[in-house]
Amino acid sequence: PRILSCVQCITKLHVEDTTSIICPTCNHSTSLPNGSVTSLPRNIQLSKETKLDTVLSKVTSTSPPPCDSCDENSPIAYCTECHDLLCSVCWQYHQGLKKSRSHSSFTLKKAQNTSRDELIKMLPSSSSSSPMCHDHDNQILDLYCQQCTIPVCVKCTIIIH
Repeated sequence: PRILSCVQCITKLHVEDTTSIICPTCNHSTSLPNGSVTSLPRNIQLSKETKLDTVLSKVTSTSPPPCDSCDENSPIAYCTECHDLLCSVCWQYHQGLKKSRSHSSFTLKKAQNTSRDELIKMLPSSSSSSPMCHDHDNQILDLYCQQCTIPVCVKCTIIIH
């Protein structure tokens, strides 16, 4: 979701040309500084809620997508730090690795029998007060680009800003 100069938030874009975009609500034209919609500021709160809803639907689904690690088996657990659905084999391996053995995780069965509010508490990144970067997973927006007037993560400063 992006924020237009009229302060409306958009998810579906109606592009007028390469230099501006028209708001679908009020028809106000917003200029695109770099000729790209990506130059518009993100609605971080709405993006965070959308991401949270996606995670909640994945972990509570009766037919979740395959394991994020092997892409083959049905997942039985979710790692809250890697944000991965894991099958029994991959979860066992994940819990044994030095880098990931301290990660917090829970079974999908537990998720299906837990209230939405309790599930949200089990997801550390969703309860974090720090906004997360949308372009780089697990990166906190802890810097500010004065030229673009937006919060950025460390990777953004190296790659884009």
